[in-house]
Amino acid sequence: MTLSRTDAEIDERQEDFLTLINMLTYAEGVAETLGAPSASWYIDVAKQALQSALQNEMDMEFSNADIVNLASVRAGHC
Repeated sequence: MTLSRTDAEIDERQEDFLTLINMLTYAEGVAETLGAPSASWYIDVAKQALQSALQNEMDMEFSNADIVNLASVRAGHC
């Protein structure tokens, strides 16, 4: 038996992705400010992996820039 996710569960999961992407965008900027380019690079790689995973779950095609902009919108619990 396959369990189907509800719209609310899908929305919550996508919000979690967006929250993590937003936090990593902030962390990447902090790492750059602190002069830690390798840390910034690793954070960017993690952020790209999350963006790719989110893109695979979404019905519409978004660019990475669109996803970062969407992630930076203040909404939900954060």
